[in-house]
Amino acid sequence: MFPVKNPKFQEFYAPAIETKAPWRLIVGLVILAVVYMLVSFLLGLASILAVGNEAIASIAQSIKGGSAPKDVILLLSTFSIALLGLVLAVKFMHKRGLKSLLGPRMAEVIRNFKIAFIIVFFLTLLSTPIFAFIDLPVRNLELFTWLKWMVLGVPFILLQVTTEELVFRGYIQQQLAARFNSRLIWYVLPSVLFGLLHYDPETMGSNVWLVVLSAMMFGLIAADVTARTGNLGAAIGLHFANNLYAIAIVSTDGSLSGLGLYKTAYSVADEAAMRSVMIFGLVFIVLLYAAYLYWCRNKPEL
Repeated sequence: MFPVKNPKFQEFYAPAIETKAPWRLIVGLVILAVVYMLVSFLLGLASILAVGNEAIASIAQSIKGGSAPKDVILLLSTFSIALLGLVLAVKFMHKRGLKSLLGPRMAEVIRNFKIAFIIVFFLTLLSTPIFAFIDLPVRNLELFTWLKWMVLGVPFILLQVTTEELVFRGYIQQQLAARFNSRLIWYVLPSVLFGLLHYDPETMGSNVWLVVLSAMMFGLIAADVTARTGNLGAAIGLHFANNLYAIAIVSTDGSLSGLGLYKTAYSVADEAAMRSVMIFGLVFIVLLYAAYLYWCRNKPEL
């Protein structure tokens, strides 16, 4: 029922076999982190020198809140730094490029991306009335203003999700699958790491572990479709559909709500309301994944 090392997946992680030693992955992730922190520090330093420390502190606080469109765009743009770090890590530690993380055939990557995006976005839209029953969303941006910001918003959201998938389901999952046979390592471990990346108690308060658990479940689904299809197309597609809706269609008030056409009537600070919605959303994700696994058991080839 759960994903196995089928021929498609074996072809997907084949480029990682020559440099499958775990220490290379660890050093590669360190390179990624160091590049991200160093470039971010240099950009911050240059900004302080240009406009002053107080102005930068104010801008940083505004970006963290994400209540304006430009703040969300600036935050999403930082994923370009992580992408640079990944490029350098893969190049120096594994002597290969980003294309090897996507999959062996770009036509299949694009095809799977389209299919996953359409299915997940459609299912997410169908769930809207259910969540609206809990609390109707409120208008956040005028339609014309929202459309103008989407010119930047859509590609930057795609940048964010693609970078995350390249790191977790591309780089980490490939390297672990090349070295280990256990599903607990190449399927579960990257998903756990992905969930822990969403640990933000300052923003989410007592709901922080629900956020982590939801992200872990999402990571398991993304890792699953990656293993079954043998490329990142489906994982990027479902991730893009999810984040496009959550950031640009109905965003959560107080948590990167600046780009949303609508935003929730409750704030992220309302822990009771957030808990109810997140539990419902987690149950929804689990049921969808269970239905997907049932379908895979009866029709294993995608």
